[in-house]
Order: sequence, then structure tokens, then C-alpha cells
Amino acid sequence: MRKLLFKATTGIATAGLLASLLATGVSADNEISGNGEGTHNTITQTQANNCTVEQSNKMEVTTEAEVTANSGSNQANGNTNGNVTIDTGDASATLMVTVGGGSNDATDPCCCKSECQGPDTDNEIKNNVKNSTNTITDIKASTKNIKQKNKTKVGTAALVKAKTGKNKANGNTGSGKVEVKTGDADSLLEVTVDPPSNTLNN
Repeated sequence: MRKLLFKATTGIATAGLLASLLATGVSADNEISGNGEGTHNTITQTQANNCTVEQSNKMEVTTEAEVTANSGSNQANGNTNGNVTIDTGDASATLMVTVGGGSNDATDPCCCKSECQGPDTDNEIKNNVKNSTNTITDIKASTKNIKQKNKTKVGTAALVKAKTGKNKANGNTGSGKVEVKTGDADSLLEVTVDPPSNTLNN
């Protein structure tokens, strides 16, 4: 009698201890448990992150300019017995056009996979009877699409002239000396276009 009573007491104590352990355990976020025979039970978890960044620049520049430098078209006509000198200075014409290229500067705002999807979810299958079908499907997807585009169009119509000529010394008589001296004629046209740029900072 005493032996049987001792066994029964031991069984009750063990059951009480097991209940205490289950009560203090940490439960799962999603759980499949306690399902009967022939059942089909599924947890499907999907986490998706999509990030798209688009930048576009379009720049059109048109320049029309006319630059003229003229030290010529001087006249020394109809002089008699006089010394006449025409000495023109230099004629210099310069046209410079500078266009800065378009630029895109972006800091990638798309987070990495772990940051976007957050911590993993605790899914658990337990305590289901025989011949039950239990499935956990966890899908995580992250996509990133970044586009940067530049278009630069530059048109320049320019006329640059430098003149020191067309000087005249006509109809001079007598023993006088007539001289016509011209300086240098220089012209410069320069068009500079800086290339466009795209910068992506991670």
C-alpha cells in the first residue's frame, strides 16, 4: 500500500513541475500547435521592401555673340609736301564661352536587407498529433532601383573679327613721305563644356 501511494505522490509532483516550466517559458510569435489528425496547417510570412530613386538633369545652352576689334580704315589723303604716318595699334578680339555640365549627387536612401526587414519572427511547430501536416513559409525580398541621367546640349553661334587694314593714303603729292603701318590682328574663340557627372553616395 505504501509503495503505491508513494508512486502516485511522485507522479503528481512531476506533473506540477512540468506545468510550472510551461508557464514560465517564452511563447513564439506565430505557433502551430495542438492540431488534430489529418489537418493541414500553414504559417506564411512575407516581408518585402522596394526602394526606387530617380534623378534627371537636362540642360540646354545657346550662345550667340559677335565680337569685333578694328583699328584700321584710317585715311591720309590729299597731302602736299608733307610727311604723313599712319601707325595703327593692334586689334585683338576674344570670345570665351564656358558651360558647366549638369550634375547629380545622391545619397542612397535604400536600407540594406537586414535593416528593412527587421528582426526575424519566431515561428514554432509543436504538440501536433500524428498525421497532421504543418508548414512554415518565410519569404523575405528586397529590391533596389537607382537611376541617374544627364543630358547636356550646347550650341554656339559666334563671329569674331579683328581688323587693322583698309587704310588709305591717296592723292598725296610733292616730296613728302607717306607711311602706313598696321599692328597685329588677333582673334580667339574658345568654347569649353564641362562634362556632366553623376555621384551616388552609399
